[in-house]
Amino acid sequence: MIGIYVHNRGRGHLHRVLPVMGALRERGLDVTVLIAGQFDDALLPPGARVVHLPPGIDDEEDAEELTLSARRAAVAWIDHARPRAFWVDSSPAMSLAARMTGIPMVSTLPPGVREDEPHLLRVRAAERLIGAWPPGVHQATLRRTESPVAEIGGVSRFEGREREPREGRRRPRVVHLNSSGSSGDHRFWRAVRSTVRDLGVTEWLEIGGPDGSWHEDPWPELCSADVVVTGAGQASVADAACADVPLVVVPGRRPYGEQDATAEALDGIPGASVMRYGNGPTAVARAVAEQVDRVRDGESTGIRSWWGVDGAASRAAEVIRAATTGLVR
Repeated sequence: MIGIYVHNRGRGHLHRVLPVMGALRERGLDVTVLIAGQFDDALLPPGARVVHLPPGIDDEEDAEELTLSARRAAVAWIDHARPRAFWVDSSPAMSLAARMTGIPMVSTLPPGVREDEPHLLRVRAAERLIGAWPPGVHQATLRRTESPVAEIGGVSRFEGREREPREGRRRPRVVHLNSSGSSGDHRFWRAVRSTVRDLGVTEWLEIGGPDGSWHEDPWPELCSADVVVTGAGQASVADAACADVPLVVVPGRRPYGEQDATAEALDGIPGASVMRYGNGPTAVARAVAEQVDRVRDGESTGIRSWWGVDGAASRAAEVIRAATTGLVR
């Protein structure tokens, strides 16, 4: 049996974990997921189990971390269940707590360069490290990591989904993957949408955020898109890449610069336009309009292939399965 801890702030970590859980199940491995806070158990693949940890985090400024009581509960479960391996996505504190049990611990490595001690300890303690990005795009991250990293590609929950037929329409459509909550810079994006309309792009679908409706399954909307606008969270980028249409990526502000690092990795890839909040709404709107023009000119992006989406969940499952050979008795 494989144990998995998934970070439960936002939806990105969960959306990355679910397809890997499915790939582990396909390999005949039982899976139990540990998660803090509210969670809909129906989201899990058939046969998977869930353990609910005490909710909350220790530090509101560092949303990676969770309470001591949650870590204690996880260690108690590991000690009782004795999984063959434990995958942490993605918390330094939980990684270290799991490693102290003697169970082989696999950790997801965040992009970017981090020098904080909990992260460095997590990296050294892991039996295996998973980089959810295509090989070669995060050289600075790898140079600061002594242990080997399995660069598996971007993991998307939509990898195995067939493209849905597009409705007959002549006007190009922009789909914006905003946040799962009501947070976000709504004034910035209202200005972007207004300027995009002035530039002749009239169909803009907002998913999530303060001005949009949240879709638990946005795949039909992604299939309808000519251009996708997204932040640079790893799950959002992988889901958007699945649609294989031009992207405009605007990284959000994160304490350790993970989204900035992912945006830098995307910069220069055909079909991806990387912008910053500091460029201002007008510049972002013009980037969207330019990507719409690419579609009108019939240019293909191939970004799904560039970002290594196909097979990524299976490659992650193989890394986790391989860690079971290092079990400490």
